[in-house]
Amino acid sequence: MPFRGDERDALKLRSNLDALATRPDDELIVADNTLDGVAGPALGTAARVLRATGEPSAYHARNAGASVASRDWLLFLDADCTPASSLLDAYFDPPPPERCGLVGGRIADLAEQRTLLARYTASRHFYCAEHGLQRDEGFATTANLLVRRAAFERAGGFAEGIRSAGDVDLCWRLQAAGWTLERRAGASVAHRHRDDLRSFASMLVRYGAGASWLNRRYPGSSPRWPLSARELARAMRDAVRHTAGGDREEAAFRVLDALGLIAHNVGYAARNEISR
Repeated sequence: MPFRGDERDALKLRSNLDALATRPDDELIVADNTLDGVAGPALGTAARVLRATGEPSAYHARNAGASVASRDWLLFLDADCTPASSLLDAYFDPPPPERCGLVGGRIADLAEQRTLLARYTASRHFYCAEHGLQRDEGFATTANLLVRRAAFERAGGFAEGIRSAGDVDLCWRLQAAGWTLERRAGASVAHRHRDDLRSFASMLVRYGAGASWLNRRYPGSSPRWPLSARELARAMRDAVRHTAGGDREEAAFRVLDALGLIAHNVGYAARNEISR
């Protein structure tokens, strides 16, 4: 699990890890990607904390964590996800087939999170494999992704030096090498969505940059979302109509649809490579 937050985030992470049902031979590894190493003191003995400061990148941190792991499977989780206590058992009931190199778990919405942006994210199924941004196109995200260690090492791990789309790239490379991807809906985590508009828009810009990077790496795989005055005007008309009809929430959602379209296009024209 990569970590890049403050002490409060680290304490929340500790409570999530403590609730996870583990066996004596399981390893919990947190790769601290902060400069001040805040995770270690906060987590204590809840997990092995590894400093991963080679570059400000979650993919670098994931590679660093995987490099010190010793088991046959690597489960990648995000620090803003609350795992079900039975997560590990759910992944191995039944055990994945021999040629399965990737197992994608379910990413649910955090029930108690009721801000406007969280409700919007849930309504648009951002992290659902069947719908929305993460619809099933042969990949699963590192918010909840189990990878066979042998497959991961043969592929050389995650691409580093990038901000986004490293999980998609890894899934596609492993499947091109002959490994299969399965899904386990019973292996579930609850994702804490972005609450503030600036962070939310920044996330969409980053997704756009990742899509552009993927499209260069795999031509035609991740085209830019079409941006037109007509589409933006349609979203604004819908917002006015929903407001007049008393549905202020859907009106706000249509405004956010337009913002997302703009942010994706801004990101698509930006660099996915990180600033070192």
